[in-house]
Amino acid sequence: MKTELLIEALIYVAAVALAGYLWTRPLVLLLCYVVISIVMLRRWHTRSDVVFYSVAFVFGAAADVVAVHRGAWEYASTPLIPVWLPFLWGIAALLLKKISETFEALAKKRPR
Repeated sequence: MKTELLIEALIYVAAVALAGYLWTRPLVLLLCYVVISIVMLRRWHTRSDVVFYSVAFVFGAAADVVAVHRGAWEYASTPLIPVWLPFLWGIAALLLKKISETFEALAKKRPR
């Protein structure tokens, strides 16, 4: 269980750090997020995992497009959303699901 939490934390740190350092190089960042997505979906590929990833990929990005189009915020390098952003939405959703499941499993193991 703790190994799983460590893997999840490393993926989280990598995804955030990559965005911070590579946002000015969208195609490189896109490639990194595609690789992370593939790794995650190979590791966690239940139907529920794939649905979580896919729904966030589509609906998270769509919400961002609407918000940017309506002027709520803007991205520095593109008129709508960066090409890598849907992948980050999918990564974030699946990662939050897996971290939540890990915390839940750890809590069940603890004596009360």
